[in-house]
Amino acid sequence: MIYMVVAYTLVWAGLFAYLAFVSLRIRAVRTELAAVEELLHEREAGQE
Repeated sequence: MIYMVVAYTLVWAGLFAYLAFVSLRIRAVRTELAAVEELLHEREAGQE
């Protein structure tokens, strides 16, 4: 019975770790996208 509790705990810990990882990746992509958008606006402004 104790193995079921340990397995349950490990599954939830793994799920939370995965969600934290995905959250950090999304934040990094948003930051990079903002930088790319800024560069695009600068290039568009320079061409006018």
